[in-house]
Amino acid sequence: MTIKLTSGLDHVAIAADNTQQVVQWYSRMLGMVIIAQTEPMESSGQRTYLIGPPTCKNAFGGMMLEVMPRNEHVRRPRESHDPGISHIAWMVEDFDEAYAHLAGQGVGFVGSVVGAVGGGRLISFVDCEGNLTQIVERKKP
Repeated sequence: MTIKLTSGLDHVAIAADNTQQVVQWYSRMLGMVIIAQTEPMESSGQRTYLIGPPTCKNAFGGMMLEVMPRNEHVRRPRESHDPGISHIAWMVEDFDEAYAHLAGQGVGFVGSVVGAVGGGRLISFVDCEGNLTQIVERKKP
């Protein structure tokens, strides 16, 4: 049997110190909206959120980010090529416009604009809790 994947990734999850703060950051920086949320957890008082682009109207609508409360383990500093998942890359329609918006918001860019593997260009930056994120633009041939 072969598993038949769809053309999209459902979601990536970030375990956050402050889920509400992370959701607000992604909303301000990338225009993401809340798709779904849980009631506050008894242990932390924080909610788990599914967020995504405004075009994602429900949990069946496209690429999302799950923001969940972290556990009690200490967060270890990471470098971009450490083992494990390295970063999240968001495709944008207009790279220059997105870059200017992020720069105007004071985002902490990591390095400079570089060519993306497979074509296009990207820039890396960190979110409000230090998670490595990218915007990427790919041009159709």
